[in-house]
Amino acid sequence: MFKWIVAGVLVIGVLNWQCAVRGGQLPGGPRDESPPVIDTTRSTPNFQTRFNEESIILTMDEWIELEDPTTQVLVSPPLERRPDIEVRGKAVLFTFHEEEVLREDATYTINFGEAIRDITESNPLKNYSFVFSTGDVIDSLEVEGMVIDAYTAEPVEDALIMVYEQDLDSIIVQEKPFYASRTLEDGTFHIGNMKEGAFQIVAITDANLNYLYDPPSESIAFLDTMYQLSGTSGDPVLMKMSQERELLYLSESDTSQWNKGVFRYNREPIDLIYSHDGADSSTYIDILSQQVSVWYNPRTSPVRLVFLTDTSTNVIDTLRLRSNLSEIPPDYRISKLPRIKNTGHPADPHYLCLDQPIVEFDTTHMLLMEGSDTIVPEVSISDTTAMCLRLDHRWQPDSTYQWILYPEALTSVSGVTNDTIRERVAIGNEERFGNIVLHIENLSAESGYLVELLIKDKPETTFYVENQTEVNRNLSKLNPGTYSLRITEDQNRNRRWDPASYFAKNQPEKTMLAEIEQLRANWDVEVSVTWNQE
Repeated sequence: MFKWIVAGVLVIGVLNWQCAVRGGQLPGGPRDESPPVIDTTRSTPNFQTRFNEESIILTMDEWIELEDPTTQVLVSPPLERRPDIEVRGKAVLFTFHEEEVLREDATYTINFGEAIRDITESNPLKNYSFVFSTGDVIDSLEVEGMVIDAYTAEPVEDALIMVYEQDLDSIIVQEKPFYASRTLEDGTFHIGNMKEGAFQIVAITDANLNYLYDPPSESIAFLDTMYQLSGTSGDPVLMKMSQERELLYLSESDTSQWNKGVFRYNREPIDLIYSHDGADSSTYIDILSQQVSVWYNPRTSPVRLVFLTDTSTNVIDTLRLRSNLSEIPPDYRISKLPRIKNTGHPADPHYLCLDQPIVEFDTTHMLLMEGSDTIVPEVSISDTTAMCLRLDHRWQPDSTYQWILYPEALTSVSGVTNDTIRERVAIGNEERFGNIVLHIENLSAESGYLVELLIKDKPETTFYVENQTEVNRNLSKLNPGTYSLRITEDQNRNRRWDPASYFAKNQPEKTMLAEIEQLRANWDVEVSVTWNQE
């Protein structure tokens, strides 16, 4: 009897499965790409006035899940307490914190971003907003705009737009905004259901999600004046975002190396003045990225203290050098260290860079070899950094040379010499290179301009222009590739790009990026750029 019952259950199960397949979606059928749909008959009514409910329920037409509601769900004006957002079957339950006090006569917007998704294919219900007012009317004005990176002009995604009624500088670090929104992937934003008035608009990256500006780690963009909103919605705004330059501070000092003292800073030290307490000039300072190196001879140098003064703050950092040390440590020698990029063009010099500044060299301890031929090299210390030697020669196209520096060919500032150094010098043919003929017009004679030719977003050639309204320049001996041109208007003429300073009310210096058609070997590419002075 038991066997027959089991068999009957199996037969019924198979029949039910077959019916389900006939009535439902066949395996391999069309994929469900439809987002969840709100069932308004079983949900809290949207666009309510005199709202005073403790929770909001949004019921969908299918089973759902929540994806990252902490960052996806944005409430404007921001709440003082974090609400509880959870899934209950096919519904989202949004519950205000028990201590939350909503503002009087305010229109609230709860934007769910892409947090609400169906449970089968994770199709999102995109940017659904629940709107209510604690007063008698739903505000209906709106503002829209775009946030771009001030230096690269690329759109900034997920920037927090903060809108305040007060024109107070300190408010963005002390209070949450009255309205808030976030930028989309293309950098655009929209804030709806706003009231009439004048507003301060600021955009930040808000990495810690606290709705406050936390410099200097967060980037910022802001309007110069209050934004007027009345009658009809306002004009679109364009905001340029940058990270404020952090105040310089010394993070580490190190005198452990025999002939070198090191200052390490939190960022590139761009406004430093170097001095010391000695009367001689047997020290050498080298700044590379965030590190300042002071080279000296610890056996003979009278220098005991080195001073670096930050001219922007007048803060002085002091490094006490070790002195009267013993002879040069055994096996301590000058070595190669890549620093300057060689072009390989027949008309250009070749640079050999080293790990210590050079004060003397002896060409009788050097050879330049082309095949089996030996040549006395024409050598000098680079005029840009004593860490590099410059080798000049009338190079033969499509040739390879060997530059050999035998022991004691070089002497550093601390008396260190070298073991044998071999340097390969590869020279190409002039026809393998190309030229960019550049014309820039509509410049202001009142400003300086930093012009950078970029390849893979890194400067290949840089020059500075001032007191001119147009520029004609032939950028020659370039390797084939895809280049772009970046122009920076240097209004304070400090020969660098300066980011925004919110509390000083300085916008980031204006930049312009122009794409250039691909440069091929033995080609000239003409580039004409008109600077936009607006």
